Amino acid sequence: MIRRLVRRVHGRLSAGGTGDYRQHLFDELKAYLANEVPRRVLEIGPKDGKDTVRLLELRPERLTLVDLPGREESNDPWLRAIASPAVEYVSANIMYSDRVQRLDPFDLVWCTGVLYHNPEQLRMVRRLYDLLRPGGVLVLESATTRNPRLRGQNCVEILFPPDVELKKKYHVSLNINHLPSALAIRSWLQMVGFTDVQPSGCHRAVSKALARDRAAYVARRPLTAAEGLYYTADGGFVIGKAL
Repeated sequence: MIRRLVRRVHGRLSAGGTGDYRQHLFDELKAYLANEVPRRVLEIGPKDGKDTVRLLELRPERLTLVDLPGREESNDPWLRAIASPAVEYVSANIMYSDRVQRLDPFDLVWCTGVLYHNPEQLRMVRRLYDLLRPGGVLVLESATTRNPRLRGQNCVEILFPPDVELKKKYHVSLNINHLPSALAIRSWLQMVGFTDVQPSGCHRAVSKALARDRAAYVARRPLTAAEGLYYTADGGFVIGKAL
């Protein structure tokens, strides 16, 4: 049923061919959720507040926004404009802040345009898994490798040492050193235990060029952890759990 709904949304988006890919991604999320109402929602790296407004349409009891320390001043104008009592703003790094680790689990995590800034990408995907309650839903979107020979591979393109000309060609900033392929992102989601991993058509709904350079998935943390997964089972190498 969920797959049919998502495919139906994909069809409508492909027919449109214009617009904001994040709006398309949000529409896909609503189709994926069907009648589910997420009570607690987490948005990581809220950017311009547009996704925050969209997520408030889901009528969560609490919408927690987490952004890096130092972003408070730039985020303040649109936060004031939204002025929703459901919104909670947390200045922290989701990877390394004790405050984030103490947050109660979420029903929905929305994370767009963040993964490729972090060189510890597999560990970050595990962190997103841990931030969700069992049965919770993740929306994960990222820039991907720009190298045509790597786009169809299950790999990460490492842009190091920094090359100014290459970064200009790729249209990425100098602090971005790891660009995963779409297949790598999907593999990481499955490796840490996500199920019902659905690729998004949000970028293709805008342009083929955008679809080549970015990828997005909607996935679910299962109610019970799958047995026999090498990277989550006792005695294996449990991702993200090193001391």
